[in-house]
Amino acid sequence: MVKKLLFIVFLSISFLASSIAQNPSTVIGEINNGVFELNEHQSSLVKAFEWTFRDGTKVVDLKIEQLGNSYFVIATCAYQGRKKTAALDLEQVGISFVLSEDAQFKICSAVACETCKFFLENSKIVACKCEETGTISNHCHYKSLPGTGFYANLQRAIKLKKD
Repeated sequence: MVKKLLFIVFLSISFLASSIAQNPSTVIGEINNGVFELNEHQSSLVKAFEWTFRDGTKVVDLKIEQLGNSYFVIATCAYQGRKKTAALDLEQVGISFVLSEDAQFKICSAVACETCKFFLENSKIVACKCEETGTISNHCHYKSLPGTGFYANLQRAIKLKKD
């Protein structure tokens, strides 16, 4: 039984290593006693979000969150008095959360709404919606982009922190 379990663990690690070699990725957090925690790359993630926006947007809060059956790194941001929320999908590998280069970068911006939230379908972010019902237009902007630019900014921020 122990040999079988060790073999399964070895195969899992081998699979992870080969998928990482084919698709660059970075471990950004883990589950610790049921709590989602960001690791030492937290400040690099903040810089990567701010650099990716390129418009003066500042990260106010950063966390790993489970939405539906999927995990995301979520940044709550502010720009010119308006709120923005950005998310990148994560892979869970054991107790670790891994951000891959091919993750999608989702943005939800408040326009005529105080608080816009991501809208899910089948555990995937597909849009955003206004949480208030009393506003005039209840309008939010949603954008989905390839995460390659964000990932490159994250790698640059990690490298700068090491130097």
